[in-house]
Amino acid sequence: MSTTVAFLAECQGSATIDDQKACLEADDYVVVAGRQSFNKLGDLLARHGIRLGPGDRIKLYDLSCITLSTTTLVSVMSKFLRSGVGFEIISAGIVIEPRADDKLHALLEALDNHYRYLHGIKTHPVDTASRGRRRLLDPSQLPEIRAKLDKPGATATDVAQELGVARSTLFNFLERFDRGQGKDAAEPHPKSSRDGSHVARPDTDGTSA
Repeated sequence: MSTTVAFLAECQGSATIDDQKACLEADDYVVVAGRQSFNKLGDLLARHGIRLGPGDRIKLYDLSCITLSTTTLVSVMSKFLRSGVGFEIISAGIVIEPRADDKLHALLEALDNHYRYLHGIKTHPVDTASRGRRRLLDPSQLPEIRAKLDKPGATATDVAQELGVARSTLFNFLERFDRGQGKDAAEPHPKSSRDGSHVARPDTDGTSA
């Protein structure tokens, strides 16, 4: 037999707890949040011997009652859905099923993955996870980069854009790995002073970094 848990929380401007209770079924488990946040629902239920699993459902009166950030709310809901627990948002008449073909479930999962991707959080599969910061330019690219800079009319801005890096990144790379080119190099390195400042000659085409 499936279990339905109604998580009731009240905040400024939201429906009152009594108004939310009026929309519930007689056999719903009622959890009044008090000072407990929605992302602690699993722990709160476990202390009362209730563990949600596949086929169970969580009811929320309205998302405005939940005082979590949107990204955290999406993450918490996605975690429950992945464990087979569905959601019902009463005020909007929305039911989100944990099935793979449920569009709302897919949308929440996509938003959660998008957030994790942007913030470098490891997601499945493990072998696609970030393994440290990748160097933007590799020393093995030096001959290729020097050849690009030696072309007639080539500028640092043009070459940097072609490589997909900032001009300052290109200058720093050349300063570190291309010290042996001397004064006859096609594109000058930034001239550094003892105080850490540097001056780079402007591009001949008048463009800026």
